Parts: sequence; structure tokens; C-alpha cells
Amino acid sequence: MNKLDPKTWIKPLVWLAMVAMLKERAVETSWVVILLLFSPLVLMPLWFGESAKLWRQKCDDAAPIVLAGSFLREPGWEAALFALPWLVVRLLAAWDVAMEWRKNGLPTLTEGCIHSATVFPAIGAAWLVANRAYWTPWNFDPLIVLLTASHFHHAGFTLPLMAGLNAKTRPGCWTRFSCVAILLGVPLVAVGITCTHFGVLHFVEPFGVTVLVLGAVGVAVSQIRLGLEKERGAWVRLGFVVSGVSLLAAMLLALGFGLRYVFPYLALTMPQMWAIHGTLNAFGFGLCGILAWRSRSKSAISA
Repeated sequence: MNKLDPKTWIKPLVWLAMVAMLKERAVETSWVVILLLFSPLVLMPLWFGESAKLWRQKCDDAAPIVLAGSFLREPGWEAALFALPWLVVRLLAAWDVAMEWRKNGLPTLTEGCIHSATVFPAIGAAWLVANRAYWTPWNFDPLIVLLTASHFHHAGFTLPLMAGLNAKTRPGCWTRFSCVAILLGVPLVAVGITCTHFGVLHFVEPFGVTVLVLGAVGVAVSQIRLGLEKERGAWVRLGFVVSGVSLLAAMLLALGFGLRYVFPYLALTMPQMWAIHGTLNAFGFGLCGILAWRSRSKSAISA
């Protein structure tokens, strides 16, 4: 986590402008796009801060804003070109992680979990370019392509990040299990949805969702426990508690949706899922959690 640059406020302002413009269009999937853009324009800058290299910092500053512009155009090659710089930025970040592993050897489970918060969004960025180009890989519906991009920008970012931070702060079987479950669960959910799409191995999706939910419950409990430690400031404690409770609620909804073929009465509809589950994850868990971790002492994070 690096020091937050004052220029970072430009991106949240761009996000607010996108909220106004997309809501005015009254497209059914506008809220999905708003939630998706919240990660590159708000959450990631809050956590990653400034790059040590000037040219990389300029790319990191510009790419999310250009990405937002892609949603002001109809899907096609022009919109895809606007999304392409974001894919390049995320691939470069993933490359940095790979080079670090090559130089220092494979990381510990905890560090690997934190590093995956840099790697997974690159997968989301690739699906996002596909969505903006109106490509439908394997004949997936464009909405599923968009939701896959959103999955890797949120579950692929905040979940492994906070699982790793909790495991670093409170080493133990429970926090290590959360890291393993999330590292397996995030890609398993995507694989399971693909299997369901092709009508094969229907058990993979509910299995993947169950693994991911179990890992997320561990993160939620860890966040709440941090919020109950009285030596921290009231706002930091509140941030951890809201983050944990939001994640717990969101993942229970995800479990019901993932088991919809077994227990259909437990599942919300797709629009209800992105309205409730997505909002809880982006604002309750993601934003409150990152703000709480930023406010926590650096020594506690690096312990």
C-alpha cells in the first residue's frame, strides 16, 4: 500500500460523473457498469496508490479514465480500443508479480494471496475488452461477459487482498484456509459458470461457489474480529465491522444463487443479485474494508 496522491481524487470524480451519465441512459445493466468501474476508478487507486515509475503512474492514471469513456460508446471496435489501455495496465501489473516470483522464488500462501489481487483483475480486463468489442466468447451472452469482468474486478481483487492481509495480521489455520479457499474459489466459480453454459459438469458451479463462500466467511469473521478490538479508533473499527457484515450478507446471497439448480427458491434473480450482492461487495465490503486497512498502522500490516 502506497501513499495516496492528491490526483487520485480525479478518478472518483470521473466515477461520479459516470454514475450521472449512465443512470440518465436508464439501461438495465447501468448499475453493473457503475459497480464495475468503481474498482478501477476508486478501490484500486485507494489501495495501490502511486507507482514508483513515472511512466507507469501516468498509464495507471489515464487508463481507468479512458476505460470509463468506452461505456459512453456503443459496443464495437472503437469502445474496445478505449478499454484496451486498461488491459495493458493490468497485464503489466501481473507481469511485475511474475518477475517478483522469478526473482525471489514462489511466495508464501499469504503473500501469494495478496499478489493474486493484482493478477486476477487482468483476467477481468480481458473479459471487459471482449464485452466492449461485443465479442461473445464461446457464445456467452454479453451480460455474462460483463458480469465475468465484474467478478474478477471485485471478488478477484478485494477478496484475496483482504484474505491475505488478515492471514498476515493473524496467522492461523482459519485465515490460511480462507486464503486457499479464495485462491481456488475465484477461478472455480468462473469455470463452473462455463461448465453450466456448455451443459456439462453442473456440480462445478455450486462446488466453486461453496468453496468461495467458505473462504469469504473466514474473511468476514476476521474483519469483524478486527473491528471488535478496542485499541483501534472508532471509525476504523466501524469500517472493519461494516466490511465483514456486508461480505457475510453478500456471500450468503451468492451461495443461494450458486445452488439455484438444487434449491431454486433460495436464489435471487440476476438483476436482484447485481443490485444487492454487487452493491454490498463494492461499497460495504470493498470500500469500507480498504479504508479500514489503510487507516490501520503499517506496522500491523507488515507484521
